[in-house]
Amino acid sequence: MTASETRLSEYVEAVDWEIERRLASDPSFAGLYDMLRYHHGWLDGSLQPISAPPGKKLRPVLCFMMADAVCGDWRRAVAPAAALEMVHNFSLIHDDIQDRSPLRRYRDTVWAIWGVGQGITAGDALLIAAEQALIDPDPPVVAPEVSLGALQLLNEACRGLCEGQYLDLHWEAELSVSVDQYLQMIERKTARLFQCSAELGAYYAGAEPSAQAHAAAFGRSLGLAFQVVDDILGVWGTEEETGKTTALDVTTRKKALPAVLALNAEPSATVRLLRALYALDRNLTPEETVEAKGLLDELGVHPRTVELACTYRDQAFAALDRLAAYHDISALRGFISTALPHV
Repeated sequence: MTASETRLSEYVEAVDWEIERRLASDPSFAGLYDMLRYHHGWLDGSLQPISAPPGKKLRPVLCFMMADAVCGDWRRAVAPAAALEMVHNFSLIHDDIQDRSPLRRYRDTVWAIWGVGQGITAGDALLIAAEQALIDPDPPVVAPEVSLGALQLLNEACRGLCEGQYLDLHWEAELSVSVDQYLQMIERKTARLFQCSAELGAYYAGAEPSAQAHAAAFGRSLGLAFQVVDDILGVWGTEEETGKTTALDVTTRKKALPAVLALNAEPSATVRLLRALYALDRNLTPEETVEAKGLLDELGVHPRTVELACTYRDQAFAALDRLAAYHDISALRGFISTALPHV
């Protein structure tokens, strides 16, 4: 194992330990917290311990790496890193309910096993645990006013996430979603939490305000690039890459970036055919999915989507270059390749 792999393993172990500690509870409520342990991949469907792949945990890793770059002590950021991972997973539990998704990471989703009501409760509990990790750190590594400032940053990100999810659901039945509207949505739904991850890492490490601002700009651009790459995988990725059915975004007529670009293209017979498929009030059949994917290819949206992902990636590199005036960001440059393996 390389030094970099060892450090990543330490990051994951630290954040998992902190989350597990936060989930310890009165035995009367073991069922609630076991749902969360299941969602994190620590228990199987029978609630027996398992050893599951830990996942990339991009948001807490970003927080740790930023803290390490600023002050050389990534462990200062254990509390915010755990909070960020819990917020991310709270959003996934609720997102699965809203999308009626039965699978995540090749396993049944929480709501699919325990029902919608308990899924909502589990997600809410995880959000509260995330906030408590910031305002009730044990042991405390920052002053109380710093914890309060961190909570404000996290809640701002959570509010943006909710605004983005609102827009995403609101536009499900709309064909006339512009590219600018879509980018506004993903800036909130995805990029805000990446921005918060980088900013909290710098904040907890005692970064100067200007350096903290550059860290936030880096996280925002990285988050936008990450979502665009995710949209690419949602159409052209394999099941092994996504953990979901191939071209699921097409089957569900999701207004991801490839579809938005195509539906806003200059009117043509191809665009009309695609609009007719996306106007249906049901999921596409396998044959219709193949047809719609072919129309997306015919309209040339794949290279245009990749180009936009590269633009945001380059903006992330530029923000890091500005941060380099304050701190050593060499490890963070490598993190971009980890987060964006396809651009």
